[in-house]
Amino acid sequence: MPDLGTFITQTDGRFAVHLLSTDKFRTRYLALKVARPLHRQHVTALAMLPYLWMQGTTTLPSAREVLRYADSLFGASVRTLIQRRGHQQVLEVQATAPEVGTFNGADAVLEELESLVIQLAVNPAHTGDAFPSDHVEREKTLHERRIQSVFDNKITYALERSWEAACAGQPVGLPRLGYREDLRALTAASLWSLQQEVLAESDVHFYVVGKLHDEPSVAAKILNRLRQAFGDHGRGAAGSPVHALAVRRGEVQQVVEKQRVQQGKLNLVFRTGVSYGDDEYVPLLLANGVLGGFPHSKLFMNVREKASLAYYASSMLDGLTGLAVVQTGIETANRDKAYDIIRAQVDALQAGQVTDDELEFTRRGLTNQYRQVLDQPASLAEIHFSATLAGVERDVERLIQQIGEVDKAAVVDAASRFSLDTVYFLTSDAEVTTGA
Repeated sequence: MPDLGTFITQTDGRFAVHLLSTDKFRTRYLALKVARPLHRQHVTALAMLPYLWMQGTTTLPSAREVLRYADSLFGASVRTLIQRRGHQQVLEVQATAPEVGTFNGADAVLEELESLVIQLAVNPAHTGDAFPSDHVEREKTLHERRIQSVFDNKITYALERSWEAACAGQPVGLPRLGYREDLRALTAASLWSLQQEVLAESDVHFYVVGKLHDEPSVAAKILNRLRQAFGDHGRGAAGSPVHALAVRRGEVQQVVEKQRVQQGKLNLVFRTGVSYGDDEYVPLLLANGVLGGFPHSKLFMNVREKASLAYYASSMLDGLTGLAVVQTGIETANRDKAYDIIRAQVDALQAGQVTDDELEFTRRGLTNQYRQVLDQPASLAEIHFSATLAGVERDVERLIQQIGEVDKAAVVDAASRFSLDTVYFLTSDAEVTTGA
């Protein structure tokens, strides 16, 4: 197997370039990540900006021309997206292209792709001090549909709502796509003004994964491009490393939402106080896996299989916030029974009732997941970015090694950090009219 290597990073103020030189992949992966703190005032507008970027640049004034130009660069593809990472919104441009090696002129073409990725974010199509009005109106309509699609997918919707309830009053609880009620007030001029703030005040990360030569020289060239494109002035707004949300003591909050649904959604949100940068993170990863990360897990076996109370039962861990969310789909009449069995699985885990098979199967499952990541350039970049946000150095191979070293005592100790914060229940009510 080709050597994967490790990321090297060069920084200059608010700009950072992260390079992974490897001959393992047949494609080159690029990503521009523009990070800003989450704020209620701008969450919807910022979520729209990456989609406006794909509507064109000043030199490629339509989405069709952008895609056609990318395709001319050895069949490259580009896309934009919005993420919520910890307490930050991350506006992103991604591109992939065939790794063309020493083909005559290849370096120049790949530099053109780097330039396109930057230009989409820095120099989107505009008229004067505003985005083109037709672009804005089109994206407002499309963004409303994106928000509606979250509402229509009840598993996603219940996760978003339970997350929002557990983080009420905190920026991290804001929805990734923002709010439909904000869209009407957004204008071509106000969005362009926000675009200028993004360029001047954000932290900027540029990732390249592929077969690189003379990485320091490559990083220096990209840093120079970023400074020229975004401007030397201004400072990053993302701030200090991301830490887990503190565990709250007191009464568990109960949230019940009624809609016309055929299947109830019962979600339990736990705070752990552990984030991606903490030593306890890897044991917590295994604890979550034993609880609900795999088909052999306690939730799947006891809530879904043995008790037949759930259509699905699983748990997920967010490494940047330290939130663990148990998700189940149930008959609404079985709410109390399902809740009791879910709590019994958490109690059993915290009491040390972890079999050798549960631990070993979880270890294998996580190891296989991360080995698959080793074959995915975008996932490698995402894991490195999480570590960067958390202020630590942790690559995939090190994670795999640590997973193999964690013993049962460490898993049980990590499980003791699960503290129930919020119980969210989406149930049926024939009298309620659906709508976000």
